[in-house]
Amino acid sequence: MQFSRHLPRLLAACVFAFSLLGAWRAEAVVVRFNSVLGNIDVRLYQTATPLSTANFLNYANGGDWVDTFIHRSVPGFVVQGGGFKFPSDAVGVQSVSQDPAVLNEPGISNLRGTIAMAKLGGDPNSATNQWFFNLANNAANLDAQNGGFTAFGRVVGNGMTVVDAIAALPRVNAGSPFDTLPVRNYTTGNIVKANLVTFNTILPLNVPAGDYNFDGKVDAADLAVWKSDIGSTTKAEADGNGDGTVNGADFLVWQRTFGQNFGAPAVAAVAAVPEPAAATIAFLAVVGCRLARRRK
Repeated sequence: MQFSRHLPRLLAACVFAFSLLGAWRAEAVVVRFNSVLGNIDVRLYQTATPLSTANFLNYANGGDWVDTFIHRSVPGFVVQGGGFKFPSDAVGVQSVSQDPAVLNEPGISNLRGTIAMAKLGGDPNSATNQWFFNLANNAANLDAQNGGFTAFGRVVGNGMTVVDAIAALPRVNAGSPFDTLPVRNYTTGNIVKANLVTFNTILPLNVPAGDYNFDGKVDAADLAVWKSDIGSTTKAEADGNGDGTVNGADFLVWQRTFGQNFGAPAVAAVAAVPEPAAATIAFLAVVGCRLARRRK
């Protein structure tokens, strides 16, 4: 009887604790490369490659990749950027400042559509600001070479159409490291900014973590995407927790964010918020229940 009398209060406290989770506003770790040839959206693997993801977001949110360009194109292999920018014809080429190198995180295979960190030969832990898109399944070459190249994200939507368009451009030898430089509308003479594949911005998208069709809201349509892709390691739209596989954990991400509506997708001003750990969720529930007991 004593327990029954206090049960409503205890349950109310526990429900309040879990309501904190319901108010959890989590952004997807999806980055938009806004290039002169179109947008490339990339889901980052924040669970599988947390160090590389944090490293990438640090450059992106710092604006370091504004006016950067693709400086290397090897058809059937990779297109690479991140290391050089071209602010204007008057300024010309500049190197992007480097943060400390990030530890290697191999494991995700270098398949077509993945983005991976570039690094120095013979030094697995030398990745800084350069990255490349895999144009083909390069696992046999890149998964073991130099400690394995860290694939830390995957292109989603129709972004590979833009990547393939970059790879299809003619190339010129402008001297190392621009000896396979893709160019647009170029015939001869000096290369100007309009000839390069530049990025206006590279920034996180402001969409909910469970928004798997990237329309700004979490609803039944996103659950349909998850159901369609369950078990996949080569589709990342519904990989909400960024572990490299569409699985039950991604259903929970959808469930926890169901009903959230951030409006029309746009680039965010800050890095995406990581999903709270299960231990944190349990802790909140326990705190709520203990509060109820103290009021007895």
